[in-house]
Amino acid sequence: MGRTIPSFRLACMAEELKWRGFRSSLDKDDRKKFDEMFSASRLYNSACSNSARPIVVHCILMSIILHHFKQLMGLMKKNGDNIVANNQHQPG
Repeated sequence: MGRTIPSFRLACMAEELKWRGFRSSLDKDDRKKFDEMFSASRLYNSACSNSARPIVVHCILMSIILHHFKQLMGLMKKNGDNIVANNQHQPG
């Protein structure tokens, strides 16, 4: 019989352990940010498990990129709305 493939959640945890050396070389503030960044990828575990990518870190990195992109677009929209609102109140 074939071996069972571990869930993506478990594979993600194993990948995070591989980065422990890198993480430990960061200063305290950067370690916290690194942990937050890595935990953002967990929001997309379901999509990653369906992606059929053999290299786990690729899914993790794409999840982080997507999460940051969504945050950036939200900030840009908010900033754009503020710019429009400010321009409407200026005498012209």
